[in-house]
Amino acid sequence: MESRSRTHSGNKRHAKRKRKTRIGKLHKSYDEYLLELIEVTQEKWQKERELLDRSFGYDPRLEFEVKKAEMKYFYLFKEARYRQISGRK
Repeated sequence: MESRSRTHSGNKRHAKRKRKTRIGKLHKSYDEYLLELIEVTQEKWQKERELLDRSFGYDPRLEFEVKKAEMKYFYLFKEARYRQISGRK
């Protein structure tokens, strides 16, 4: 009976290791997705800002869209910094 309990506890340790690597893969794929999302959001923010700069009249909706895009970008940027993700390789 003792040998069974030892192998059973050994399987638990092995299962925990597998789970950690699986979670690591999920984190890695989410990190890659986050970097792509940051890039897309930054491009959108720059386009909105350029459109605001080129417009002749004052449009509060356009200004709101620029602020919204800026806030999204900086939120994602802070999330990446919190997760210690770098776009550089």
